[in-house]
Amino acid sequence: MKNPKDQKEQELKGFHLYIQLKNNKQLSTDKLFLLLKEIEREGSISKAAEKLNLSYRYSWGLIRDTEQLLSVSLLDKKVGGSEGGGAVLTDLAQELLCHYEKIKQAVEKQLGDLLDPGRGPMKSVMEEGSREKSSAGDVNVLFMASTMEPVETGLLEVLEQVYYQKTGVIIRHMGVGTGKALKIAKAGRVDLVLVHSPQMEKEFMEEGYGAYRKEVMTNRYYLVGPLSDPARLSTVDKNSQMGDYFRRIAEKETFFVSRSDQSGTHIKENEFWEQSGIDVKDRKILTDNSLSSNLKSLEMAFEHDAYTLTDSTSFQMSQYKGKLKVFAGEESSEGPFVTNRFSVIVVDPQHTMSNQYVEAVRFTDWLIGEEGQRIIGSFPANKKEDPYFESVK
Repeated sequence: MKNPKDQKEQELKGFHLYIQLKNNKQLSTDKLFLLLKEIEREGSISKAAEKLNLSYRYSWGLIRDTEQLLSVSLLDKKVGGSEGGGAVLTDLAQELLCHYEKIKQAVEKQLGDLLDPGRGPMKSVMEEGSREKSSAGDVNVLFMASTMEPVETGLLEVLEQVYYQKTGVIIRHMGVGTGKALKIAKAGRVDLVLVHSPQMEKEFMEEGYGAYRKEVMTNRYYLVGPLSDPARLSTVDKNSQMGDYFRRIAEKETFFVSRSDQSGTHIKENEFWEQSGIDVKDRKILTDNSLSSNLKSLEMAFEHDAYTLTDSTSFQMSQYKGKLKVFAGEESSEGPFVTNRFSVIVVDPQHTMSNQYVEAVRFTDWLIGEEGQRIIGSFPANKKEDPYFESVK
């Protein structure tokens, strides 16, 4: 039997903090403060980077970008000496590090509460929703657990706002991986989920937790990696299966970044590894507790010159579009095309803390109807780029 503490630590895997700046650039907060802690301990950027298995270029760039974008000084550099130069944290950096650790602990506690039956913020949100309904009379509130891609792109928020304007129904969501979304649904804390793992969805339905399931949109799975292509994937026959590319990665003993969190992407990755015929012990896997989304996997792949499985939406909106290359998955007559299907599942009313089944079905039907599909298929409408997702109608 699993130790409850070990199980909780595993469930919290994927939690990550980052700073979102006005220019849409994200700073990896976890890596920044891990780096600062090591610099404080080692007295050197290069030694700290080596300890964290990061390149000096990436480490120095992360600190420099933070200092420039936030207009602060994080390091005082030392020059010369018998052992060369070094670096120490400024008073401000030490203060920020202290605040970060307090914030991290507080958020981890809230996430832990969320995964405990009958406790946590989602229970409070649902109770608040019930109060809203009681006080307003005709206000309905739906609670959804969604995979990260629709949340990170802003699509889900747009859909929720349009639906509210039309119906007065409020939809509140939380962004997690598919595995966690279904776990939260099984605990009865949400009315519906938006997920992308047909295998897990089928099990969810067969176990009686789901009552109504509809596919709402698609994108594509991409296998991406460094421009230098150490596994020489560019020489693989373009008509090959995805498993052939994974086999080449293992045969060339190159690193692969894995979510390792039972998300939809992780489940699909495991399918491709099985297709490759490569034993688990022969895979050079890199993973980290910070990999809470495909955007984070792309970041880690870039840092370590590794390959990773992502989705077309995450790659399109990431800052690594020109820094990493797509080797398989793009829609073309030559290459493999891998569809990533997103579905909404309404939780069976016997397994929820609310009585919003009918309203949840109505919202689902609106998503697959003309207006919902038009919004999905044209988002983001105000940008000069291809839509993030494809509608199913």
